[in-house]
Amino acid sequence: MTMKHVGLGMATLAGLLAATTSAAQSKPSPPIVVDRGVQAPAVTSPEILPDGRVTFRLGAPSAQSVVLGGEFVTQANAIAVPPGDKTAGPRPEVTFTKGADGTWEGTTTRPIRPGAYRYFFVIDGATVVLDPRNVRTSPQRSNQNSLLVVPGDFSEHRTVPHGSVLSQAFISQTLGGVERPVTIYTPPGYENDRRSYPVLYLMHGGGDHETSWVTNARMNDILDNLIAEGKARPMIVVMPMGQTPVNGQLAQVMTSDPSKEPFVRDMMDDIIPWIDRTFRTIPNGANRAMAGLSMGGIQTLNTALNHLDAFDYVGVFGSGWFTQADRQWFYDNKKDVIAKLNRELTVFDWSWGAVDFAKPGAVEITDYLESQGVKLTTTENQGGHDWRTWRNDLHRFAQLIFR
Repeated sequence: MTMKHVGLGMATLAGLLAATTSAAQSKPSPPIVVDRGVQAPAVTSPEILPDGRVTFRLGAPSAQSVVLGGEFVTQANAIAVPPGDKTAGPRPEVTFTKGADGTWEGTTTRPIRPGAYRYFFVIDGATVVLDPRNVRTSPQRSNQNSLLVVPGDFSEHRTVPHGSVLSQAFISQTLGGVERPVTIYTPPGYENDRRSYPVLYLMHGGGDHETSWVTNARMNDILDNLIAEGKARPMIVVMPMGQTPVNGQLAQVMTSDPSKEPFVRDMMDDIIPWIDRTFRTIPNGANRAMAGLSMGGIQTLNTALNHLDAFDYVGVFGSGWFTQADRQWFYDNKKDVIAKLNRELTVFDWSWGAVDFAKPGAVEITDYLESQGVKLTTTENQGGHDWRTWRNDLHRFAQLIFR
């Protein structure tokens, strides 16, 4: 009896399966649809208009307000000002209005000067979003940004031979065997020749990232253009991470005492030896330069000035020791270094913005060095502590070195 029941059940099941299979074959299942929510209209953002103004667009149907944030606005570094005007200039004004399709649109009231600018949208005063229609981005140490690139100056992308930008990593024994990221530019033709090249070590600022010189400063385009024009010697550019581990966290160490700056040993004992082993460099001071902005400028001073045999070229951009105590420590404890600068350095270049918060300290230090007979070049840029001045600094400095 039990076996009959089992047999009937199996037969019935087989029939049902056959019927289901036949139905499935004769009537295809509906396609899978992934619901991605409300999709914003396909708009262009940012759009550079023929008169130099810039329009931003964001699809946000439920938003009550949209404003633009980021360095584009807060650093007031975008609006073109008359030649000779050293101020920061007026901040860009962008007023957004909402269209019937839910797209918010805003256009700058004045033309925007060439360069690269980080920005983001702020919705209803609280929600920060990147521009979903812009694939260009620029990271900082703790956040991401959309990037507006306005062509028309020395940092624009041109049809010239291009170098390569590499993202690599090395092991820092100095810092406890940790893996450290580094961004590297090799000049046009590096992959196809066997030449060796001089090296510029280029440092970012405290809030920035080892890629910032590439994304926000367009350094690879600056170097490509200068090399194509014959204004700069082909070189390798090494951009390490400036922050170092302190108590398990990445931190910036601000000091004029190089023995208290972990990055100095990292540079001298790990980064430079690794670069010289890995790339075709000319491993001597005559073919090695170091420059940096803000925090990176302090790291440049602490590293290069205390290893004068390793660097013939030094650039300090929008920097200098920021406290009077640190500056005084340098004056009191580095008299032997100061006495060697003219003999050891081929180029000692220092610059700042006209409204840069680093200007007073930089002016004080350079005045003191000149009073001690040190020969250096100083430049005051238009603007403040921002990337428009640092792009100018790199453009100038790259033409001075390895000559």
